[in-house]
Order: sequence, then C-alpha cells, then structure tokens
Amino acid sequence: MQIILDPDQYDRIWDKVQHEFHFSPYGSPYGCTDQSPWISFPFPCKKYRLDRLFSEEQEKIIRSIFRNINPREMYALDWQHGCFLYDPREEIPFGYWFHDATRNCNVYFPSYYPDGDYHFFASLDWSIGLYGHPWREEMIVAGEALIREFERVQNALPVTAL
Repeated sequence: MQIILDPDQYDRIWDKVQHEFHFSPYGSPYGCTDQSPWISFPFPCKKYRLDRLFSEEQEKIIRSIFRNINPREMYALDWQHGCFLYDPREEIPFGYWFHDATRNCNVYFPSYYPDGDYHFFASLDWSIGLYGHPWREEMIVAGEALIREFERVQNALPVTAL
C-alpha cells in the first residue's frame, strides 16, 4: 500500500473520474433527486443498495473478489481524503489507519463501504471498479468480470440489486 502524495498524480486521477465518468460529488444533498446520476460509465455496471455497514468478514469477501480478477495494484480513493495504490493481495487490517508525522495528520485506508464519503476502488486501467455513494447508500459495480464475481457472492453481503 502506498499513499498518493504527488498533487499532480492525485489531480489526474480525480480529473479522470470527474470528466470521463461524469462524477458529480455535490448532486444529491444539494438539490438533485435521488434518481440523478452521480457517476456513469461507458462499460457495463450494476447498482446495489447498501443495507447496512459491512463487517470485517464482508470486507474480506470483497477483497477476495478483487484478488480473483485483478491481482495487481489498484486505486483506493476516498473523496477529499487519502488516496492509495494498493494490491488486493495485501492484508490491510480492517479499519487501518496511521499517523503521518510528516503531514501531521491521520490517514485512513477506506473501507469498501462508503462510510461518510465516496469510496472508489478501481483497477489502474479503470476496466473494473467499485464505486460507493455515502448518503444514497448505494454502490455501483463496474466492469463485466467484477459484476460476475460480485453476483456470485452477493448473498453473503448486505446489498440489494437496484
């Protein structure tokens, strides 16, 4: 796991999410309806309602999905917070955080459940991704391979297909 500290790299990542996927972080709480799209993809995706927070075991299930289909580095993005490059084969503890003495701040690795902010997990080529919306309590699973794997285990997760 490596935190993305280079401001140019950070901006390039978020520019891609905003411009190519039409991410609209300020939609729902500021007047748009709950039906308004907050992100869109040029490839297959499936939306789920998140019924409750994920347990540590359920977080492991999702990590295992990524291991099965993408055992390389991925982005772990937490809107307006720390963003990471990570390998889903890493054993990152549930709720992991550390104090960055250089910047004098706490840094939290995001959970797969968007607990208060948007949490995005995507392959470096953006062909698969898991995109979570915090106040709509929904998740979009993008990319055919990820959708198939997610559907295979969805009964073990507190989610409902929309």
